[in-house]
Amino acid sequence: MYIYGSDNEVVRGKHANKESEFVLINVAGKSKVRVTDGIDEHVDELNRPMQGIYLPKMVWKDMYDFSPDSVLLALASTHYDGNEYIRDYDEYLKIMGVKK
Repeated sequence: MYIYGSDNEVVRGKHANKESEFVLINVAGKSKVRVTDGIDEHVDELNRPMQGIYLPKMVWKDMYDFSPDSVLLALASTHYDGNEYIRDYDEYLKIMGVKK
């Protein structure tokens, strides 16, 4: 899947996956990826087509700060299944055993 046509105000992702793993690569332009397990948080800027980030299952991900020419390639280990997505951050924290 490609994410393109987003601007620097748009936040994509905002979910965790129970089963799927991902590799994200900005093949054009740049974007940022925030990854957290509810405790530790890490932000990467993807700005080179030979650089990517591996995202294991059960991490929360937000993609944002897209440049106007950004094309973000998302490679997934599984086919899309909406049932394996966790889209509520509070629910995610509860599943991960993290208290607010």
